[in-house]
Amino acid sequence: MKAVIVEKYGDVDSLEIRQDVDVPATVEGTVLVRLHAAGVNNIEVRIRKNGWRGFVTPFTIGLDGAGVVEAVGEGVSSFKPGDRVYVFQPRTGTYADYCLADEEKVYKLHDRLSFEEGALLPTPYFTALRALKRANFEKGNSVLIQGASGAVGLAGIQIARGLGASKVFGTAGTERGLRLVKEMGADIAFNYKSPDFTTDLKEAVGPSGVDVIVETNADINLGTDIDILARYGHVAIIGKRGEARCVPHLLVAKECTVIGSSLFFSKTEERRVLHEVLYQGVEDGWLKPYIGGTFKFDDVRASHVDIEQRSGSTGKKVLLIN
Repeated sequence: MKAVIVEKYGDVDSLEIRQDVDVPATVEGTVLVRLHAAGVNNIEVRIRKNGWRGFVTPFTIGLDGAGVVEAVGEGVSSFKPGDRVYVFQPRTGTYADYCLADEEKVYKLHDRLSFEEGALLPTPYFTALRALKRANFEKGNSVLIQGASGAVGLAGIQIARGLGASKVFGTAGTERGLRLVKEMGADIAFNYKSPDFTTDLKEAVGPSGVDVIVETNADINLGTDIDILARYGHVAIIGKRGEARCVPHLLVAKECTVIGSSLFFSKTEERRVLHEVLYQGVEDGWLKPYIGGTFKFDDVRASHVDIEQRSGSTGKKVLLIN
């Protein structure tokens, strides 16, 4: 099969397209998926550059994708050949014709979604929904998504709106990003590069504050987040680049909570529930993943360059495989 192999960590030239890679063999409890599309994630750029937990070179890169079940290993009861599925963090990477995944990390792809849309679900949508859950989101809460034009942010906007948020606010740094945040369901989109950003945000949220904040850049925004948070409110941090500071007495005065959220620590049952919520969202008509662009398989290096060089995120890209 063809696959993208990382022989050594480094720049985009570390991504080697090969045509002679062995198709993974099923073993007990695994599912072999013939892939049609793979998600291209920021984390994969970091893995390519510096490695990550559990990755030993050489390896096929890619954490999520969608396709059709080719074969199942002994003991697999949830899937059969021909099923449309998407996968999360399989045993072998998704930048390939085939990947091998544990049964517990394979999920039914709704018939209303394309393979390209299915490839968007695992990392961004699971991450956003899990962060909202860890922030104790409830129907009727107001929600702010910081960095809302990125893949996780757009998912968060759509999920919060779909699950009944009373108000949904989002931030972005480009005009295109702001338009996209509104299109995905935000009531108001704020340009975080504006000199009046904090003032405008406080005015829109009002004196009662916002109930739930999903934070993608805590080192810059955490102080503001706590300042505008409602009493008993919650901040779920899913991203940071450096040291974050806050005023502790505000935490005490508001009896609010700041919590971290990382999808890679999620449990099997937890991910099953995330999948069920998203599947029902498609069924109910409010979930429709936004494709931020596509790349042909042979242009895989360009997909990583796009992540590294773009100014302002506007959704997640997809690698077309078959």
